[in-house]
Amino acid sequence: MVENPAITDFPYDDEYIIVESPELQQNGSIIDLNNLPKVSFCIPTLNNEDTIEKCLSSIANQDYPSVEIIIVDGNSKDKTIEIAKKYTSKIFFDSGLLGSARQTGVEKATGEIVALFDSDIIIPHNNWLRNAVECFNYDDRVRTVWPENIAPPDGGPVVHLYFNHWKLIIEDRIKKRRGLYGGGNSLYLRRAIEDIGGVNRSIHWGEDFDWAQKLKDRKYKVVYIQDPLYHDTMPSLKVFARKQFIGAKTFTKTGFQLMNLSPYEVFYEQIVLGVKGMLHGLIVERDLSWYLYPVYVSIRLLAYGYTYMVGMKER
Repeated sequence: MVENPAITDFPYDDEYIIVESPELQQNGSIIDLNNLPKVSFCIPTLNNEDTIEKCLSSIANQDYPSVEIIIVDGNSKDKTIEIAKKYTSKIFFDSGLLGSARQTGVEKATGEIVALFDSDIIIPHNNWLRNAVECFNYDDRVRTVWPENIAPPDGGPVVHLYFNHWKLIIEDRIKKRRGLYGGGNSLYLRRAIEDIGGVNRSIHWGEDFDWAQKLKDRKYKVVYIQDPLYHDTMPSLKVFARKQFIGAKTFTKTGFQLMNLSPYEVFYEQIVLGVKGMLHGLIVERDLSWYLYPVYVSIRLLAYGYTYMVGMKER
């Protein structure tokens, strides 16, 4: 076992997470590579006409023998359903919380593997799925294949900053064995999701942390792959702010327990790592998106601080 590795430098395998590398031997036999299992893409939607076409087109273009697309819509008022019908007839409706929509998708899935994706995910090349599915064979306890998410090439500065910061956080968590791995936009063995009782229908934001914790509790392993997905989210500071206030309502109620992090660790990730990333990004990489970091982190602190104070008054 390697102590505190730089995950991009050499392979890494411990009792919880494996960092994918050609140098690591695949010792498992979960997947029959001569008879690849069906993959069910379960995608909740709600007024996503701006992103759903690219998402579904990238799935349909995969060089993979058996794929189904399942849409669970929350009663969209735009052209989301019209677009989705070009790619699948498996369209269901669930106007409940996000966790409820995801669980509906899992229940409708017929694949051995479920891909619990957002509607703004874009798969970058047509061999991605085949390569990702093979990663289940790293170990017989692997139940999750968790890809890196990055901004799309045509994404704006906010989404680039978001994922620049997120990459720092994820790599630091892996090196220091902190927090949870294998949340949303990942591949899962369907039987593992069923084994933990499915997705919690009562959680709207952070439902992926909930199932990641349950999978960890059962001693299942996660493979982190650095063949990334494009995540076309956070197109503007306005959208970023709105999502932060929504997320804050969940996390302040749980005391950040869903993330399995202490308040100090949250501060370290958001402020210490963020400032280090900003200095490196501006001075070394000349990445101008980092100029937005002071505004970005101020919005996040305001959202969580305000929501926490309101919650304290209501108690």
